[in-house]
Amino acid sequence: MLSRIANNLFWMGRYLERALHTARYVNVHYFSTLDAPLLSRKEFVLDSISSMTGLAYEYEDKGEDLDDEELVYRITMDENNPVSIKTAIFCARENARGARDTISSELWESVNKFYHSVNAYNHTNLNHEQVLGYTDMVVDQCLIVQGYISHTLLHNDIWSLVQLGMSIEAAGQLTRILIAKAKDILRVENQNLGKPVETYQCITLLKSAEAFDMSRIFYKNVPNLTDTLEFLILNKDFPRSLIYNLEAVSTCLNKIKMIKGNEKGSPEFFAGKMNATFSYLTVEDIEEDILPFLEKTLDDVYKLGELIIRRLS
Repeated sequence: MLSRIANNLFWMGRYLERALHTARYVNVHYFSTLDAPLLSRKEFVLDSISSMTGLAYEYEDKGEDLDDEELVYRITMDENNPVSIKTAIFCARENARGARDTISSELWESVNKFYHSVNAYNHTNLNHEQVLGYTDMVVDQCLIVQGYISHTLLHNDIWSLVQLGMSIEAAGQLTRILIAKAKDILRVENQNLGKPVETYQCITLLKSAEAFDMSRIFYKNVPNLTDTLEFLILNKDFPRSLIYNLEAVSTCLNKIKMIKGNEKGSPEFFAGKMNATFSYLTVEDIEEDILPFLEKTLDDVYKLGELIIRRLS
């Protein structure tokens, strides 16, 4: 397979997963200001959204206050913002186009339809109802496309490259979400807002990963920080957990002939080291210093992604 095609498949998976996580995070947190105004001030939520998407640094550098309409537009519809949902979907479609001869017609048509659905939202400013409709549509369409990836492709190198992109991006995005919410929870503790507010933050964190219902079934109690961290980071049976996606990365690397290699410095070697570390982690280890642990994990995920990109080039 040409490296150009391999890159197209890998990045198509990454951009789809990026759009999915961003849309779900915006949906859950933006509307938490409407559902629970006493527990979640608008400024608090906007800070959380900007932190997760990486726009906080941009506003801090300019010394500007967060404006909710501008922030939501920048994250959802701004074509000039490299981390917006619309940009991610455009890039996913371009990469799918570049690999069109290797994917199914059903998959290509679903990606193309997704792109045109996003373009149908041509509003400069989205009101509350439009933000809800837009983010719901993005989440639904991402899952439809992922269904076509799973069920219309041969599970060979082609599928493995797409899945590799999705898994490495899912690991990175979930870690970013965990960092943003860990900061939120620390702010709750520092401001002495009480246990109910911390519980609410854990609930929004779980909902951001579509994990609330499964976590409640698994633990059979009200969410708390310890259980939430354990479920999202260390539960090997939950497909959106960090350890599940890191193991999926290793599985895909082992299946792709053009990447396979055990030498020190290879993506497979580095992924194996990460998996070995996570296999022996306990939630107590994580809770000792949550933010440094998560920031180190995010750095490692980014390094693994760079190793994969280098090998595909």
